[in-house]
Amino acid sequence: MMKKQPDEQLPQNTEETLDGAAAAAGEGVEEVYLTDESTLAERGKPDAAEDSADFNFVNVDSRADASGQEQSSQPASADVDDDTPVVFSERSSHSHSHSHSHSHSHSHSHSHSHSHSHSHSHSGSSHHSSGSSDGQTQHRRRRRRRKRKMKTWKKVLLIVISSILALALALGGVFLYLKNKGREELFDSSLNVIVPDTMQAEVQDDGDYIVYNGRTYQYNKDITSIMFIGIDKDFDEENEQGTGGQADVLVLMAVDTKNHKMSMLAIPRDTYSEVALYSPSGHYSGMKDMQVCMAYAYGDGKDTSCENTISSVRRLFYNIPIKTYYALDLSGIAAINDSVGGVNVVSPETIQMFTEGESYHLEGKEAEHFVRLRDKDRVDASLLRLERQKVYTKGFISNMMSSIKQDITSAVRVFNDSAPYSVTNLNASKVSFLATELVTGGSLDTEMKTIPGKMRLDNGLARYDIDEDAFFEQFLNTFYEPMV
Repeated sequence: MMKKQPDEQLPQNTEETLDGAAAAAGEGVEEVYLTDESTLAERGKPDAAEDSADFNFVNVDSRADASGQEQSSQPASADVDDDTPVVFSERSSHSHSHSHSHSHSHSHSHSHSHSHSHSHSHSGSSHHSSGSSDGQTQHRRRRRRRKRKMKTWKKVLLIVISSILALALALGGVFLYLKNKGREELFDSSLNVIVPDTMQAEVQDDGDYIVYNGRTYQYNKDITSIMFIGIDKDFDEENEQGTGGQADVLVLMAVDTKNHKMSMLAIPRDTYSEVALYSPSGHYSGMKDMQVCMAYAYGDGKDTSCENTISSVRRLFYNIPIKTYYALDLSGIAAINDSVGGVNVVSPETIQMFTEGESYHLEGKEAEHFVRLRDKDRVDASLLRLERQKVYTKGFISNMMSSIKQDITSAVRVFNDSAPYSVTNLNASKVSFLATELVTGGSLDTEMKTIPGKMRLDNGLARYDIDEDAFFEQFLNTFYEPMV
């Protein structure tokens, strides 16, 4: 026979025990505060005999007596004062199951239900107090985590900024070094200008000053000269000597970094000058007055050919310093032409597929034909071709400068595209200086002129005779400045 269980007694420390029970069974409790009795009445009052009820109304301010005596089993809403907040507590499935398991008898169930209601009243208040304390603790922990995250983020940002500044300073230092080194390599302060006595000009301080026709001119030390050489290795003239090819295009570029100006002086290939002769093994065999284009042939087809050509051009230009050269095999014209998107030209003459006065957008081999074609039956054929080369050069430089302004690396692309066809002593330091002075200095004032003279036949060969007086004035206006 099953024995009747004795009535459960509340522990002496009722609040501590009930708080523990609330912590075990009160997880997931959703609390809603009501202050209006009419709202409470609409929800309905719980039936004491229905242990399976999902809702219970509990007075937040109710507390157990210190003596442990049970309070009245009246519904909590009957004692609610208008201003007393009421907790509308939704029990979890665990709490509902616990209430049902203790309904062995009406008396015990009522007593247990009352006790459970009593304890739930305490658990509501305790849970609210504990929840508030836990919330404050979690809030403090979140604030500490945010502070730690903020400090970490600031440290990372500081490291990144410091690294960028250090890299910028390093790169700036390298670029400044290259720029200063480039200036030293491009400019030559030592002069040894030699002017023939027939010019009736007085040279002072080795060429720093020249007195001519009653005026004094001072050498512009902000000018650097670059020799551009267009090489033709497919020559077939009977009297040509040497093995390096010949210079069909000769342009001396005077770059004035102070006045942001570039003067290009085209030298006809048939201009006569003294040329140093060398054997194929490199043995010097003397000097000869001949077409300046042949100076390139007496060399290795690379650096020594460029240096020999510069020596002959310097003799024409009164021994002016020329320290930089860039030689391009004309078969590479197509490649560098397309690297700038092609070149627009207006043909100055009618020859083969080109008609005088017509506009053309040159691409690929068309550009090469435009600058290389020559009518060998005409004595002035090289001069007419030179005019086409000048037109093309202006168009190419215009396109290239536009490309550089949009993308400064385009200059590197053109340089790389021409590398298989070129020989040069341009280096990173020289390019750094020129790019800084020309590209970043605004628009570049460019002019291209042909040195003055006349073409004639000499023993069946074309010969270009320079007009010395006109040329000397052109020389002074390009490399010197008149003193007031």
